Amino acid sequence: GTDKKRFQLEIPEAACRKITSSDYLLQGQRKGFKRYWTSKTKELLENQMAAEERKKIVLHGLRKRIFSRFSERYTDWVAAVQCVSVLDVLMSFAEYSRRQEGDICIPEFLPTDACIQPFVNLKGGSYPCTTGDEVFIPNDTVIGDPTTRTPSLILVTGPNMGGKSTLMRQLGLITIMAQLGCRVPAESFKLSPVDRIFTRIGANDDIMAGESTFFVELCETSAILAHASKHSLVLIDELGRGTSTYDGTAIAHAVLRQLTTMQCRTLFSTHYHSLVEDFKDCDNVALGHMACMAESEMEEEGEGIQENITFLYKFAAGACPKSYGFNAARLAGVPAHIIKVGYARAKALEAECRLRKTFQNIFLKEINVDQFKQQISSL
Repeated sequence: GTDKKRFQLEIPEAACRKITSSDYLLQGQRKGFKRYWTSKTKELLENQMAAEERKKIVLHGLRKRIFSRFSERYTDWVAAVQCVSVLDVLMSFAEYSRRQEGDICIPEFLPTDACIQPFVNLKGGSYPCTTGDEVFIPNDTVIGDPTTRTPSLILVTGPNMGGKSTLMRQLGLITIMAQLGCRVPAESFKLSPVDRIFTRIGANDDIMAGESTFFVELCETSAILAHASKHSLVLIDELGRGTSTYDGTAIAHAVLRQLTTMQCRTLFSTHYHSLVEDFKDCDNVALGHMACMAESEMEEEGEGIQENITFLYKFAAGACPKSYGFNAARLAGVPAHIIKVGYARAKALEAECRLRKTFQNIFLKEINVDQFKQQISSL
């Protein structure tokens, strides 16, 4: 039994007839068995229960005394925990630096009041979370550096899976490590202090809250526009991809223009190449891209239908001419005949856009007749 019914003697019914002593007190039964107490077992149980109650009272008081003594030196314990925490972080930094196989450096901070404008100048930076077995191509990332006359915003283009998001994460992580006091995986890293790091990377929705992917994008973007200062670092990856092309392009354009006025250090990646045309002559915007080598396989009719892309994973100046989405489709296993249909449609859309742009330039008197003839012949 349990609790107050513990230590009962369970005897088969066949043997119960042999019990003649009145000291056996029947307490209950089940099929084929009866349960008894004797005066002795009952006395022992009562003694045990009394001892257990005394133990409970003693332990309760003991815990109170222990916690009371502990609380008397609460500030000492808090200080000890903080010291252990700091030691743990410093040991982690030391272990990370010891195991780093590539270049590693001590970041150099320039005081905010000594800078013409906030900047970061990362030379030969590598992704901090790689293992020794992975080969990572280092990159330079310079934003807002007055010595190189680099604008505070870089508009990043490049092929799908070319490394744009990784470049952003790399800069964000290295900046955090630098401001924590850790060595960073780079040849050199100079910067002015960053007050906040804002990111708009990835595509997520919130089903339980009824928030779509695009709504979440805009909420995060709204927070950036509301709270970023000129000393912030802003990383925005493909804003507007959660809605239609026109709406997405328009919102990305408006946000990009606002960020140029805020002058915070910004990496802004996009597949909307119209943004490149809109901001290529803007003094506050530099163009950068993740480099690649592209080849098109030709079919018998001489039309390129398959793009073979070699990713170089090198951050270079200028804009990437296209995003090479059909290469991503091929790598994802999309059937070749579907890619072929899509490729033909893409060519038609590109021709329509070029034709529309040509006529717009004519009406705006931006090209002469000879240039018009040349563009028409190229369509």
